[in-house]
Amino acid sequence: MAVAISFLMFTPAFAAEFSGEITSLSPDKASYPNPGETITITCQGIFTDAKGHGKTLSGSQVVYEITDGSTVISSHTATLGNLEEGDSFTNTWVTSNTNFPSEGSYTITARWYDSTNHNPGHLMDTASTTFTSIPSPWLLVFIAGLAMTIAAFARKKRWWLSYYLVGSVSVVAFIMSFFVLTGYDNYVMSLEAQSMAYVASLLGMPSQYLSPNAFLFPDPTGWSIFGIGLECSAIIEISVFVALLLFYPSYNWKTKLKYATIGTVATFAANIIRILSIVFIVAVFGKTSVYLAHAIIGKLIFFALIVILYWYLLTKPTMNTVRKNIKSGKF
Repeated sequence: MAVAISFLMFTPAFAAEFSGEITSLSPDKASYPNPGETITITCQGIFTDAKGHGKTLSGSQVVYEITDGSTVISSHTATLGNLEEGDSFTNTWVTSNTNFPSEGSYTITARWYDSTNHNPGHLMDTASTTFTSIPSPWLLVFIAGLAMTIAAFARKKRWWLSYYLVGSVSVVAFIMSFFVLTGYDNYVMSLEAQSMAYVASLLGMPSQYLSPNAFLFPDPTGWSIFGIGLECSAIIEISVFVALLLFYPSYNWKTKLKYATIGTVATFAANIIRILSIVFIVAVFGKTSVYLAHAIIGKLIFFALIVILYWYLLTKPTMNTVRKNIKSGKF
């Protein structure tokens, strides 16, 4: 009887399954509707406990699914390498949006199984996130055309402030539409990811570029991946700066072209510095610092650099012009 009781007491401990946690699941470029648009889905996790099975987890799998309500639209299975207790992993699934319409809400689910036999098998952890596929960016072209028409009317009526503001909005919409429709946004994001991997490596942090627009870098628990999307690429900020400069009344076209070139390069460099600050914070303090690094510190650094840029290329020259006009009696 004692032997039987002991067996019943200790059997669950030996039969316990592996434990692990999916720490993040994120889609990049999923919201773009162009047929064949590349989507990079990144899953990160950590192997926490072997539960008496030894210290190594071999052949575990991450099963991805993209669903529209209850319908599975696309799926993918990735087999991970050997993981020791405490190890983390980063896995990416590069797919396209040809399997779902350009508009609608979708759910991406990742399930981490402890082996290839995951039906029924043991599910270690699961994570889900949603995204909304937006309408074609041709809508931006229409908005840009409408704004340009209003700007032309404002110029004719000599409503200079309205002309400056609405005209700038139209140029931003045109530039954004151009990048998205031609796919050059992918080129810019890829260039920034490669630049980041190169700069980080030069500074002593071994980093690896991951096609098409991400890079891998070490953190205290293993590796982290940074994917660069449209909102992180500085394309929006560059578009705004160029638009404001084009409609700036105090510069001739030669000066506008010169400052537009300087501003574009400076904004690109400022964004690299912003991303680099995020990477170094995560590399030192781990994945739990992502929100602080990305949403607060990185944005503050980028904002400060952009303010300096605007001061030297727009605000300071304007103040000098006003000062000269006052001294000459034009005001």
